[in-house]
Amino acid sequence: MKILKQYREDVDKFIENLSQNRIFPKTFKEAMFYTPKSGGKRIRAMLVMLAGSMFGAKKEDTLHVASSIELIHAYSLIHDDLPAMDDDDFRRGQPSNHKVFGEAIAILAGDALNTYAFDLILDSALPDEKKVKIIKILSHAAGVGGMVVGQAADILSSESKLTDRKKRWLVNFIHKHKTAKLIQTSVECGALCGNPNKDEFEKISKYGLYIGVAFQIIDDCLDIVGDEKKLGKKKVDEINNTLTYPKVYGLEKSFEMADRLKNMAISRIEGLRDAENLVDIAKFIIERDR
Repeated sequence: MKILKQYREDVDKFIENLSQNRIFPKTFKEAMFYTPKSGGKRIRAMLVMLAGSMFGAKKEDTLHVASSIELIHAYSLIHDDLPAMDDDDFRRGQPSNHKVFGEAIAILAGDALNTYAFDLILDSALPDEKKVKIIKILSHAAGVGGMVVGQAADILSSESKLTDRKKRWLVNFIHKHKTAKLIQTSVECGALCGNPNKDEFEKISKYGLYIGVAFQIIDDCLDIVGDEKKLGKKKVDEINNTLTYPKVYGLEKSFEMADRLKNMAISRIEGLRDAENLVDIAKFIIERDR
């Protein structure tokens, strides 16, 4: 997976360069880039880069889009860790943003990343028509069509008494929107940097949705069986009464569901050119320990 390592390094360097821009005051700039520069798997960014490469996109264009999605992901992590949300003091083995810079600055840093992300796409050399399509898809997936509404449903579910049937419906809704939509959008936006036909776009979109749900199922499972040191954060699902796949379906069945989704994802991209690395990412999502 040499190419994945290279893509990750490219995105890290791109974000590092962004952090050197003239953004004041100094402490706010540090807060804004503290989380984006704190590491992470960069799976969303790698998906953008790989999908773009598959369909003939220019690397510089996909770097803008990949980094944009990483900034949105970082903003969501900053807000997730706040006391009003998951109340988590650590992220990726380091103190959470609000523990370092305070809640008010952390909230504003997240807000800044969320909006700055779209500036990056507009700053790319992509044709305007493609920029509009990418921004439309990404803004929907990051907001009321995905991440934000999924997080809202997650919070509300912890405060409600639900039937088993309602729990099954709701956990699928939450995970599809809170996590899977942004992962699905990563491959969609990467592909749109190039020139996929309609059939190719639909196939890679389904791949992204399936691995996105699988990703969150494994996260849920690791919150039970994972090592907190490897996870880099405390296990908060039980503390916050979060609705998870293991809680609804049981641990063993949850792992089985994630594996089935992985196989479904791989089957969707069979026959697409240069899809081997996407297969590797699907397998990594299931086999990871953090």
